[in-house]
Amino acid sequence: MPRYTRNAIRRVPRALVALAICAAAGLAVHLRAADGSKGKLLVYDAKVAAEQGDWYFKVELEPILFRLVSVQNKYKVIRVNILNRSKKPLQLSLQDDRFQIRVGPPGSPNAKVVNAVFDISRTDPEWWKSLDPALQRALAYPDQAAIRTSEEENVFVFVPTADLPSFPEQLLFMIKSYSATPIVIQQQRLASAA
Repeated sequence: MPRYTRNAIRRVPRALVALAICAAAGLAVHLRAADGSKGKLLVYDAKVAAEQGDWYFKVELEPILFRLVSVQNKYKVIRVNILNRSKKPLQLSLQDDRFQIRVGPPGSPNAKVVNAVFDISRTDPEWWKSLDPALQRALAYPDQAAIRTSEEENVFVFVPTADLPSFPEQLLFMIKSYSATPIVIQQQRLASAA
């Protein structure tokens, strides 16, 4: 049977305490990662008052996939969901509508506005031709389409990856049939307890 000195016996409890602290810290990190915050959707939205209702714009970005996934390492793709909850149709136009992304808080030195592309067939024709016709139809901007009452439409915008170093602060969607002023689609903020 091994013999232990008094100092060795005193060190054992300290070693166990240190081990317990490390295990608790590891468990805390593991539990924090399991709380659902990792990969939680960033939701941006806007409501525009229209005849007897509104037009509702929504963008959802999954943070991890948004950082990892790009089209041919050139473009980030953002899907804008539009729901017409009014009596007035919303008319879209490829020629007249514009989409921009504001990166960084307004007034900060890193703030900038990035132009997005609706018509990827013109900016990257080789890649566009490689897509099957069904996918081309799904990605094409709904030019001259009117989104009628209770209808929903998805618009896909392409943003040069190099121009989008971080998550958008705001999304600016100018629909000329509505206004020359862009619709500001911004991130939903969680209400804090008072």
